[in-house]
Amino acid sequence: MRYFPAQAKQLNVKSKGFTIPELMVGVVAGTLIMGASSVALRSTQTLISEGQGKATLRQNTTNGLRLMRSEVERSMNLLVTRTDPSEQDDPETDLISNHALVVNLCKTKAGSQGFKPIFGINMVELDDPVIYGVSLSSNKRGYSLMRCGAPLNMDGTYLGSKTASSDATATDENYRSEMFISRILDDIGTIPCKVSDLAEDEACPTGQPLTDVLEQSDFAFTSGKTPARTFQQPAIRVQTDINTKLVKFIDPYTLDDSKTEDPYQISASYLEKTSDVKSQTKQDLYFAAFARADKRVRYGFNDTNGNQGDGYSGGAFFQNITSRNVRFILDGSGSMSACVAWSGEYGNKRRRFYDPSQGYIRTYRICSFTRMEALQHEMVDIIQNLPDATKMGLASFSTDGRRNNKIWDLSESSLVELGPANSDTRQSAIDFVLSLSSGDPRDWGGTMPWDSLDQAFTDGITDTVYFLSDGKPNKDQNSSYWSSSDYETVADYYAGLNATRVTNGNRSIKINSTSVGLDSEWMQLLSSRTSGEYIKVEDL
Repeated sequence: MRYFPAQAKQLNVKSKGFTIPELMVGVVAGTLIMGASSVALRSTQTLISEGQGKATLRQNTTNGLRLMRSEVERSMNLLVTRTDPSEQDDPETDLISNHALVVNLCKTKAGSQGFKPIFGINMVELDDPVIYGVSLSSNKRGYSLMRCGAPLNMDGTYLGSKTASSDATATDENYRSEMFISRILDDIGTIPCKVSDLAEDEACPTGQPLTDVLEQSDFAFTSGKTPARTFQQPAIRVQTDINTKLVKFIDPYTLDDSKTEDPYQISASYLEKTSDVKSQTKQDLYFAAFARADKRVRYGFNDTNGNQGDGYSGGAFFQNITSRNVRFILDGSGSMSACVAWSGEYGNKRRRFYDPSQGYIRTYRICSFTRMEALQHEMVDIIQNLPDATKMGLASFSTDGRRNNKIWDLSESSLVELGPANSDTRQSAIDFVLSLSSGDPRDWGGTMPWDSLDQAFTDGITDTVYFLSDGKPNKDQNSSYWSSSDYETVADYYAGLNATRVTNGNRSIKINSTSVGLDSEWMQLLSSRTSGEYIKVEDL
């Protein structure tokens, strides 16, 4: 018997090709992988576009809101149209009756984009008011907040005003010819209609051109508020107080009593970027300012090149925030529930407030704004507008174990970078601030700032602290009765901590303090010994 090894090996070789079932499986698997990759890519692109959209919305609001805040706080009072007399009804605060000529001029200058006035600002240096109203947005898919009035010079004075004009004989006609209209906020959203949120017997109204919707929209104030917005109307609603000093953006939508939840998920006025067919991104719009809340005129911090500014110019509570390593220490005590702006109306449910002369009270009287709510609105504005690279910490102080004695958890061990406009970090900080007004004010606690202040000095990154309080401490650092003898002791203590920080190679901390509703000598000393600034804010 003879063997043929090579031939045998050849005969045992099997074909290494693919069968048809194997090819089919490969094609299907490849298709699935490519599909998944495509979905992932589209999702990534969507997230990037949304982030860019939110950043654009934030940047578009920054300078406009700063200008409006500055004008409101410099003004004597607001001018509005009311449908009902207020408790402090004053014909001098009526917009249309007293200033119809200027309102009509603004409408003419707006042209085809339309102009519906919301409120005017009565400036001491101007004969005619500056008027803010709603027009169509630049892309005609939403709305804009417009400013109509005297232009501003580079030094902050008004062109053609009594104080800025070199021509003492200038006539009203000459002044009015110089008035111009400009866009303050673009991309104000429109109130939606979602079929899925309607009852069985409800149907969405037929859509109309936004030009017609704007013309039909009413911005007269009833019970201190402009009307709730309906389908296609601008997603902005404004509140004022009995003295016509307050401008506050509020929830534009009012729930039907038969519904327990907001079907549109709307809790605040908002901006919205849209394409031809759908919403691309949305951002809540917070704003609150009081006429003559801060009598100082502040300039700077507005970037004229359209880029991100250098910081936050300030509101009623905090000024000139330029630090990139900043910590806010906020009074969370029950006295922060004191009402600073009454609406003049009464509701059907009592609410508890702190009264400096009576202690805690319950009343049916409607409060437009408490100290805490004023602080919250300013803090939200700060959080939304500080530069992306800013590292921030947040703490609220009260007595140990009470509701508002707490620290923002992300900044518990150190400062945290805010990141872009749509970051979870910014939203987490906003949520912390908004939580400070929840619950019964009696549960918020008293005034004990020491742990929060001490915590700031354990952080080697912090270089600036903004510290706000509306009352004297309940006890000193040793839990003894607080007295004037503690003023110097406290100031020297924190100055000593600064000296230790510098010795250890860390930055010293500048404490800028704000007292609300009272003069605070110990807070003045605290700021002075740490090279900070002290300001006092009257009850607004």
